[in-house]
Order: sequence, then structure tokens, then C-alpha cells
Amino acid sequence: MTPILIEFISNFSSNELKKFDRFIESPYFNTDKSLIKLHKLLKKHVIDSNELRSEFRLRLYEKLFPNDRISANQLSMRQKGVLDATMGKLTALVKKFLTVEVLEENKIHYNMLLCDKLAKKRHFRSLERHLKKEQKQLKSNKQEGIDFHFYAYQLEMSQLNLLYQQGMIIKEDNLPELVHSFDLHYLIQKLDFQLTALSLAGVSDKKVYDFEVFKATRPLLALKQYATHPVIQVYTAAIHMMQTREQSAYDNLLDLLNEFEAQIPRDNLVDFYKIATTFCARRIREGKPEYHRHTFDLYKIMEKKDLLREGDFIPISKLKNIISISCHVGEFEWASEVLEMCKPFIRKPVRESVYQFNLGAIAFYRKNYRQAVSHFIRVDKVDPNYDINCRMQILKSYYELDADYDERTMQQFRSTKRFIHDNKSLKINGKQGWENFVSAAANLYKVRHQYGKITVERVQQQIDNFKSINDKRWLLEKMNELN
Repeated sequence: MTPILIEFISNFSSNELKKFDRFIESPYFNTDKSLIKLHKLLKKHVIDSNELRSEFRLRLYEKLFPNDRISANQLSMRQKGVLDATMGKLTALVKKFLTVEVLEENKIHYNMLLCDKLAKKRHFRSLERHLKKEQKQLKSNKQEGIDFHFYAYQLEMSQLNLLYQQGMIIKEDNLPELVHSFDLHYLIQKLDFQLTALSLAGVSDKKVYDFEVFKATRPLLALKQYATHPVIQVYTAAIHMMQTREQSAYDNLLDLLNEFEAQIPRDNLVDFYKIATTFCARRIREGKPEYHRHTFDLYKIMEKKDLLREGDFIPISKLKNIISISCHVGEFEWASEVLEMCKPFIRKPVRESVYQFNLGAIAFYRKNYRQAVSHFIRVDKVDPNYDINCRMQILKSYYELDADYDERTMQQFRSTKRFIHDNKSLKINGKQGWENFVSAAANLYKVRHQYGKITVERVQQQIDNFKSINDKRWLLEKMNELN
């Protein structure tokens, strides 16, 4: 049994399993009864790649081929080959099922293949009707994203092919429409690639791209019919903002998003606002705290336009940022309302833990530290980012709560530092930054309660000597309180 087959079947949802049951039992897709039997056997067992032992394979073979005698309680080379071949056939059938599912979900590629088949079968009347229907529907669609122009280009290609095969290409053609749709698809796709490259380069110094290749679009972008296109205007504004990092470019992007909202697909709107929040986050890191309010305003706009969700769920990292920013600017009531509104859209396996963490964050920022701890201790494992932040919030809460020096709190500092050091899922840079934070916070705790000989000045020197340190703002606030 191949790990790929196990991965496919174990990742099926209950609904997908039911659909695959019907698929595999349809004679149109499958006539091999042994594959149906194998699928039923695999569904009964929760297995992973570590269970691919000979014993399990032996049991499978016995149930699949009961009339084939097994000698010495061991599969022969022939029998192993038969079993592997059966597994391979089932894997191929799963891939076929996934392909059918994708075609059902993706109208564009479904219609592209249909048009190609109708043309090859010379069903010209059906193809002509189909193209007219699809082009009419496309024109009624006001949202013109990448998929829209890709499909428009494909329809024009099918139309040109139809005219050619009907022998009408001399009398009429659609080349101007074809070129226009191709140019729009090319430009928007290329601008999207450029924006992605700029975003990735801004996140990691290791990402290096040759941005000269994107200058090839300039002559086309200078043409009026393309320069005035709403989606192209928004893309060029976002790229300009990323390149210049100017407030005026940021304001221009938000104005265009508001003006052309109806023409931009929802997924693209989510991405553009995400890029705007990234711009604000970068300015905050550069020492411009006023961008906390800008970020909050962005989140309010996104909530009003129902853009906080991405697909059917809200990313838990985004939710954490929303709550943190809202609390940072003192908008506690709005933070609580948004958390309740978003709770149903948190993925179910981590929903309660994410909810408790963010309730704890709101309580912490409101200086209700005891209440904050009561929420944080209910948080189970979510992901490395949530896990480490939860521990840090608990540490900071105990720092604020303790009226006197408490060795139990110091033990919390030490155990947290060990957790960071031993945690392999944390990136090296982030790990060092958190270890340094815990060291500095523990020393500040000692200074606060006059324990030992450590001084504020020594802690300041310690922080200055660290190459990287996380949550430096909180440490500086606590130092100022001690001075």
C-alpha cells in the first residue's frame, strides 16, 4: 500500500467519502470489483504510513483474494505485485474522482474542455449556442478579476477556432476582441505576480527577485484602454504603495478600492486589504505608532464589507491581529463583538482554544490580569504562534499580578524558556527573540520586587546587547514604570 493512497483516503471528508462510494461503484468509472472491496476494507481501518507492515498487507490480501492460497504465512513476490497493482489502480481511481470533482467546481476549465470536445466532434451549432450563452453571462458579470479575463480570452479563442473550422475566417474574425482579452489577462496576471513578489520580498530578506522582468508590461499599461481599467488601476496602485511606502500611495489605494469595489472579486478585495494591513504593520515596526489606528480602521472597513473571512473560515493569525490591534487602540467593545461574530468561522478543531486565547487577550489589555489567566489556561495546542504567545501572555499577567516576589512565577519564567529552547517547530530567529524576551522579563521581575542585585540599567544594557528580542515595546514600558 502506498502512503499516497492512505493520504488520499484519510483526508476525505465524510461527504467526499460518500461521493467516492457512488463514484467507485459506477460501472462508467470502474468495473473492477476488487477495487470496491479494497476501498471498503481501507475505510474500516484508521491507518498511516507506519502501518504498512507485512502483517497488515497479508490480511488485506487474504480478504481481497480469499481463493489464492498464501504459503508460510507470507506473501510471495507475485502476490505482493498483485496487491501493489490493485493499490495503484485504486490510487489512479481516486485521482480520477478528484479530477471530476475539480471540473464540477471549476466552471472555466469545464467549459474550456467542453468547447474543445464540441469542436473536435464538429458539433458547430451546439458550440455556437454554448459560446453565445457563456459570453452573455460573462458580460453580465461586473467583477473582472484574473479568472474573468482568462475565461474571456478562452471564449474568444474558441470563437476564432469555430470560425476557422466553419470556413468563415476569411469573411469574419474576432481578432481585435481576442487580442484585447488576452492583453487584459496577461497584464492582470503579470501585475499579480509582481505584487506577490513584492510581498514575499518584504517578508524575507532571503527572497530576491529580478523585478526588471516586470517592466515589459509598461508599454501596454501606457495604452488608455488598459490604463483606465479598474482592476489594473488597483493593482498598479498597490504595487506603487509597496515600492514607495508613501502615505499618499496608501491613501490612493484605499480610495480606488472604495471606488471600484463592485468590479473587484471578493477574494481579490481580501488580498488587497491584506496588503494594506501589511503596509501598516511595516510602518509600525519602523516606529510609527499612529499606524495602529490606520490598521484598526482597515479592519473596521473589512468587517463592514464582510472581508474578514477567507473562504469559509477566518485565519486564526488574522483574528489574533484584529483583536490585538483593536485593544491596542482601546476599542475593547468592538474587539469583543468581532470575536463573537467570527467564532463560528474559526476551524472547529481549534475553535474553543482560539476563542479562549482572544478572550484572554482582551482581558489582558483591559488590565484584568486574573481573568486573562483564567482564559489562557484553557487554551490547548493551536499552532506555534498561538502557543508561544499564550505562554508569554501568562508570564506578563503574573508579572502584573504579583504584589511580592514569588518563586512560582520565576519557575514559570524558567519552564517557558525551556519550552522555547526545546520547541523544534519554532523558527531559529523567533526562538532566540523569545528566549531573550523571557530573560529580560525575568530580570525586570526581580528588579520590580528588589530581589537580587540586578538593576534597571543592567537590564537596559542586556536588551541593547541582544541581536534580536521580541515584544520589546512591553519591556520598555515596564522599564519606564520602574524608573
